[in-house]
Amino acid sequence: MFAKKQWIFWLSVWLLLVLLFSTSLNGFIVSTYFVTLLMPIVIATSVFFNRFLVPRYLLQNRKWTFSLYFFYMLVVSIYLELLVMVLAFVILADYQIDNLGKIAGDIYLLTLILYLVVLVEGLVLSIQKLKENAKRIEEIELQLVKHRREEITIRCNRKNVLLKLFNIQFIESLGDYVKVHAKDRTYTTKEKISTFEGRLPDSFIRIHRSFLVNKDHVDFFNKEVVNVGDKELPIGRKYKKSASEALQASLIA
Repeated sequence: MFAKKQWIFWLSVWLLLVLLFSTSLNGFIVSTYFVTLLMPIVIATSVFFNRFLVPRYLLQNRKWTFSLYFFYMLVVSIYLELLVMVLAFVILADYQIDNLGKIAGDIYLLTLILYLVVLVEGLVLSIQKLKENAKRIEEIELQLVKHRREEITIRCNRKNVLLKLFNIQFIESLGDYVKVHAKDRTYTTKEKISTFEGRLPDSFIRIHRSFLVNKDHVDFFNKEVVNVGDKELPIGRKYKKSASEALQASLIA
């Protein structure tokens, strides 16, 4: 998804620059060639600045090193822009400087446009990072709420039954209803197993389309089955990888 957004961003930049330079270079065809020559410099500068300089030096409070590398980057990018201008002068403008137009023939304006694109991409990356962090925080808060919850209420025999989570060994789906296997007894409810999965903390692991197990009650397991008490529960093919990783992580913890 992130790569797709990057492609969309750079394609949009390319189209905008083509439109911008078309007024200076007398047509879309010449403008397309010129922008295509310029784009590798724009992308390389932006990637170097936003993915290397900023996170490694500026955000680490290494301002002098950041300033030095930024100066180097500025010099190299201007040099490469001059190279593009020379190529455009020879290939596109047929050695006529007037054919380059005001924008394409002004190195200062080109540099300003380049670093404006760099700053815009930096802003886009910052917004994406903030969204990712907000989503991560939301997930962490949700997990904390789940872990703080010590009890769960289910509807059984037309009554609301309050169950202690540590007493639940595993949950079994049987078509239209679900059985909650606790230490003392088994409770039957009309809820779906997917609903339970969303309500329970990470200590409950989905091992099969029909089974959720409380890892605190797992006696042993392998790639095929999980033993809970005197029950041997199968691990479904779809859940083998995720279930094994979760159970292995519980052993390490």
